[in-house]
Amino acid sequence: MDRFSNLPDDVIYHIVSFLSAKEATCLKFVSKNFQNLVTIKRNVVFHHWESFKNFVDGLLAEPASYRIKRFSLKLVSMDFAQYNIVNDCLCNVLKRGVLDLELDINVKEDYILPSDVFTCKTVVRLKLGCGFVIDILPKNALLPALKTLILDSVRFYASDGCAFTRLLSASPVLEELVIDRLNWEHWKGSRFVSSPTLKRLTLRRKEWEPEPETWTDFESVSFDTPSLAYLKYKDVIPYGYPIVNLNSIVEARLTLPREVEYDYWLNRSADPSNLIRGLKNVEILSIKVLHTMDLLFYNFKEAVPVFENLIHLSVTSEADFCWDPLQILLEKSPNLKTLTIEGPLHYNFYEKLDLEAVCECLLGYSFLLSCPIKVLKITEFVGDIGEIVQMKHVLGKLPCLELLEVHVQARRDDKKLQIMADLLMLPRTSSKCKVKVHFS
Repeated sequence: MDRFSNLPDDVIYHIVSFLSAKEATCLKFVSKNFQNLVTIKRNVVFHHWESFKNFVDGLLAEPASYRIKRFSLKLVSMDFAQYNIVNDCLCNVLKRGVLDLELDINVKEDYILPSDVFTCKTVVRLKLGCGFVIDILPKNALLPALKTLILDSVRFYASDGCAFTRLLSASPVLEELVIDRLNWEHWKGSRFVSSPTLKRLTLRRKEWEPEPETWTDFESVSFDTPSLAYLKYKDVIPYGYPIVNLNSIVEARLTLPREVEYDYWLNRSADPSNLIRGLKNVEILSIKVLHTMDLLFYNFKEAVPVFENLIHLSVTSEADFCWDPLQILLEKSPNLKTLTIEGPLHYNFYEKLDLEAVCECLLGYSFLLSCPIKVLKITEFVGDIGEIVQMKHVLGKLPCLELLEVHVQARRDDKKLQIMADLLMLPRTSSKCKVKVHFS
């Protein structure tokens, strides 16, 4: 017989009260007594107030051995009279070893999350949304097990120091941070993402709200994340990036448009120089908006470092969008292996009388002569004469190309055959180059 089975029931209850749901689950397999006395609720989800209210009435009467692994509460709205019921429930759940806590409540600004949310020792994944305002964290704030933090439309104020900075400091093993529907200008305090352990960061802006009475100064954004490997960043560019520590960055996906209203209200030039320099170690770079290319790699070309580690570059393109920034990027990427053009090749629509015409920005594609890429992918190809001519220039300049992968938009079989024949007949500088065509 195992040692635990000889323990009195009240001692077992007391032991379980200190365990996470995961640890309690493990002990259920160790002792037969634990199997009889410990209850593990794996998934508790509520979307409606009535069912939630009934659950709370029963939960408060449960013994400490009743453990909850995942708790999710989603309410479209919550009245002031319901605040205490929700908070009583949360405080109780947090004492039951919860690992995954998800709160999606459309609340008013006067609602305050219970301080126990920020001192829970067991929670590994925490999602907060939508509309929470966090201005004060308890002095003993500590989330020692938290690895994933998801914030949706959450605002941080600075009643007692910056609440956002304090929350990150209270999460010593945090690995992933996601901030959805982000509006920095509504925050009061620093926009400083600082974490020595963070590995994945996703920032997705909701929209730019230009009314000056609704936002505070949007001066800067900083990243002190030396362990960060993955960055997905959708935002408008602030005045500057005073601190950028992305020494471990592997993959970056950037969507940084320039908003007309943003320029009008701020009437100052955004400066992404430090962000550009901070990406120097990136291995996979994806740029999702045309203007991001211009803003980062053309307007601030002096700040573009040599991307020694960059092996995969993906850029958004349109036929009439000049490739000046792409040329700069390629020249600064000596070890690039794969280039993906998300869109069509660039060519000059206005030179229809000269089918061999090449836009001035391409300099006759001479910059491709020293380009080391082995794989070129083009996601939009119609096969008209202008595109075929530009493809001829490209294939005639890339000396290391081994694979051309083209996604063609064509439905008729005769059109497909014609495009395939045209592509296969184009001369190639690289004798190793193969052509792969996908039709849609």
